[in-house]
Amino acid sequence: MKILIAGLKQGLTHLSEEINPDFLESRWHEFYPEPIKCEVDVDRFLRELRVRITLSTTGHYSCDRCLEKYSTGHSAEYEQIYKIGEGPDAVDDEVIQLPADTVEIDLRELIQEILILHHPLKMLCKEDCAGICAGCGVDLNKEACTCRDDDDDPRWARLRKLIK
Repeated sequence: MKILIAGLKQGLTHLSEEINPDFLESRWHEFYPEPIKCEVDVDRFLRELRVRITLSTTGHYSCDRCLEKYSTGHSAEYEQIYKIGEGPDAVDDEVIQLPADTVEIDLRELIQEILILHHPLKMLCKEDCAGICAGCGVDLNKEACTCRDDDDDPRWARLRKLIK
């Protein structure tokens, strides 16, 4: 998705586009293979562009507890400020300075960064997922565990006596 600066009027402009995720690095294709809906609000004031991006797509994950594959909606918001041309304005880490002859802003790299930053750290098919039994390997969401509660290892016998 690109923002054409030349035809952009002063004030607020809304852009909407559904983009193919082919531009994403290959390791992210498995998580986000479906089209990404991008809603972009560009607020232009003289040489400054305030860009608010809202992304929504479907994320395809594997549960960290039970290893089942599941899909869920994935959305993210981000805001970026661009300044066009050189000037006396103080530019900090949150502002991207663009050359004066810039014609368009390509948002693909920023969109990938937004998806990565909002990627879930812990992927759970449901909040109360019981996971997999460490002993017998059964999915505890679907069936009961067949493991015995007591361990036959004689090294634990003295400790079991303390518990009782």
